[in-house]
Amino acid sequence: MTYTEITHSLVNFNSVLEGFKPSREILDNVILLKGRKDNDFFLFTLDKLEGDTQYFELAKRLRSKDIRPKVIWVSREQLAEVSNSFDAAPASHESVQSDAQTIVISIFKRAVELRASDIHFRIDSSYFQVSFRIDGTKRNMKEFGDSAENGKKLVNTLFNSMCTEQSTSTLSWTESADARIKEEFVSEFGLSTGRFASRPGSSETLLAVVRLISRRKQYLELEKLGLTKKQASAIRRSISKPSGTIFSSGPTGHGKSTLSQCMAECITRDDVGVNLLTVEDPIESPIRGAVQTPLIIADRSDRELMDKAWGKAISNLMRLDPDVIYIGEVRDNTSATGVIEAAQTGHGVITTIHTSYAIDIIQRLRRFGVDQDLLTDATLITCLIGLRLTALLCPDCKLSYEANKHNIEPELQETIEKYTNYKQAFLINKEGCDECAHQGIKGRTGVFEVIETDYRFMNLYATKGKFAAWRYWRANGGETLCENITRLINEGVVDPVLAHKKICNLDRDEKFNE
Repeated sequence: MTYTEITHSLVNFNSVLEGFKPSREILDNVILLKGRKDNDFFLFTLDKLEGDTQYFELAKRLRSKDIRPKVIWVSREQLAEVSNSFDAAPASHESVQSDAQTIVISIFKRAVELRASDIHFRIDSSYFQVSFRIDGTKRNMKEFGDSAENGKKLVNTLFNSMCTEQSTSTLSWTESADARIKEEFVSEFGLSTGRFASRPGSSETLLAVVRLISRRKQYLELEKLGLTKKQASAIRRSISKPSGTIFSSGPTGHGKSTLSQCMAECITRDDVGVNLLTVEDPIESPIRGAVQTPLIIADRSDRELMDKAWGKAISNLMRLDPDVIYIGEVRDNTSATGVIEAAQTGHGVITTIHTSYAIDIIQRLRRFGVDQDLLTDATLITCLIGLRLTALLCPDCKLSYEANKHNIEPELQETIEKYTNYKQAFLINKEGCDECAHQGIKGRTGVFEVIETDYRFMNLYATKGKFAAWRYWRANGGETLCENITRLINEGVVDPVLAHKKICNLDRDEKFNE
């Protein structure tokens, strides 16, 4: 049986056993779930508690309330997997919260309710503004606006008392700062943490942004991310190879980490004996079956030290007998060389890198100083993935392209009508409706380009350049980023104007073929 928030709910012992305060041993090692039917309870209990008097006392009190759950004895790992599937109320900050902390927590709660990926705190000379990025669009949240003075108090409280791993001892108004939100303040909202970053402006102004990191509760399937069946098959072939590096590339906040986590879980799910180790900054959603570790940095204000930290972490992982390693990001020579050397020694590697398109990844590695001979080895670089997240039109208020194209500049009309089935296309309704909170957008999906390398591809890249290699890959059945965004336009779910400007120029493939 699968236990998720769709089929079961987490039961707080205090809510069903009034006046009974379970010990820390019970709270840490027993989970009570309720199914959708009356008196359909399940008690997940760590196997070491069998015969424990505290457990028997709990069972006795449950029976006194006519709760007779099915007892399921589990290992520590199995208990953690059940726990990760539900949002538990925070247990570690039981002390009274300050007023400022309470307001910050209410902002986190509202952001999660609205499916925000980021929270922006802007402190100007005369006002404080909070904005959420929802479905890729930044939206001002008027209910949290306040004076600059109160804004300073909130952001100082957030950084100084609700964060860990701060780059400075206190929030600086003269230099940038980074930190990680303590899990105890966000776990009840289904988040594992948040990445805090700030940068000062002029005259006591500041912008701080928190990237919200969700705690994934269920296995992700590749196709559910937006990959086509052919693309998902290419990725599965790549992760099933005995060694080699899979690179994912795309803009910040467009799903590189989610895709990497999904690939890692495909590996651990297929082979429970695999030793998959990660280095992440910060650790994000739990990856079932993996050993996840943070990037260890003594001084986050030292950018040179930050750059070298990834390479040092890779070297350390290689001494821990890994089968597969997951590296959060390749960002310099040491990390680029490290992941290739890991592949050389027979390991699988999953990582991310910043480039405009998948075809640019090899060129980026060359700039990082990776030897040319290694860059043309298809056993070391097995898959290049480019991805974007595109906004989906609200199905309730989207506008017909044909009836509204007069509002689009003529040059863009010409491009859209040349490269899409424009009679089936729709445009965003900027007024929106109640169903989309008057934004015209409702949700996002991934758009991908998955290049599975081979020796012919690598040879063409080395001798005739990246466009020759890309044309070879496409001629052999490769599905391009441009083709996939065009498909979504033709299905009427993506605005062609937004797609052309924000995801991929609709004439890109034609230009690549020139």
